[in-house]
Amino acid sequence: MIVRRRQILQPDAFSKFGLILNLHFCAAMKHYPAKLLLFGEHVLLLGASALAVPVPAFGGYWEQASPKADIRGLQMQLAEFSKHLDDLPGIDAARLKKDLLFGLFFRSDIPVGYGLGSSGALCAAVYDRYFREKTSDLTALKLVFARMESFFHGASSGIDPLTSYLNKPLFIRDKVEVSIADMAEWNSGRPVVFLLDSQLPRQTGPLVQWFLEQNGDEDFAGKLQSELLPAHEAMVQSWLDAAPETFWQNLKKVSRFQLEHFEPMVPATVRAFWQKNLDNEDFTLKICGAGGGGFVLGFAKNRAVVASLEGEFRIVFPFE
Repeated sequence: MIVRRRQILQPDAFSKFGLILNLHFCAAMKHYPAKLLLFGEHVLLLGASALAVPVPAFGGYWEQASPKADIRGLQMQLAEFSKHLDDLPGIDAARLKKDLLFGLFFRSDIPVGYGLGSSGALCAAVYDRYFREKTSDLTALKLVFARMESFFHGASSGIDPLTSYLNKPLFIRDKVEVSIADMAEWNSGRPVVFLLDSQLPRQTGPLVQWFLEQNGDEDFAGKLQSELLPAHEAMVQSWLDAAPETFWQNLKKVSRFQLEHFEPMVPATVRAFWQKNLDNEDFTLKICGAGGGGFVLGFAKNRAVVASLEGEFRIVFPFE
């Protein structure tokens, strides 16, 4: 089944953040989009280039709860989150705590644990509403968002909230250099981006730890440097340049390397399908975010190709 915008993939996947934030009323319901790390999964940790993009198909916005709604359970984590924010310079913490009493919340349809930045959209919304003085400096913003989102993940780069807040694609280099991505227009041959639902949960921490430990192995690190990273950098640059031929060539190399060497990151429910279609000229798969579960990222020559997959997997078009 192909899932269109605003349709729910798995109700339980949204339970944590579906109605998480009881906050200030917003007459004009601004939409804070989800985020997708289009390129850079794991190798971002090594300083490789990465591209994070907003995903309009999912997001969150402020909404007024009905007077009879029981949202006490949803406020349990929110109370702790608000304490976490107390020490952040510039936040109007008193207003935040006061607004918790008014029955407004942040409604989100971003699936949790799928690599789309559910907590990032929440942090972006809080910053937008409750910080007295905002900055346009991307480095400073990234640091603020990293501190905010650390409540949910223990550690955060700040990229997810920054992408949601700016609602613009971000180019990341050397782990800390962030800029608005400069991308050429595709005249023709633009790949169709789709998300394939593995129907599996995932945990980012153990996968990141596995990657870092593997990188300590001389043989594995050598393959990264000689095979994956050159193909990855060429793939990213080809996307930025809107160059389809070199993009597909290098995407294929990245896909094959991930399947062969990133075993824990390839969801078990997708591995055989990925292997069978490794040489398929019509579409290519690669890891989405940390991998291991949630979504798998796909690129296809056209929509008809993706439609042919709906009998096997649930499909989402993130940019529609």
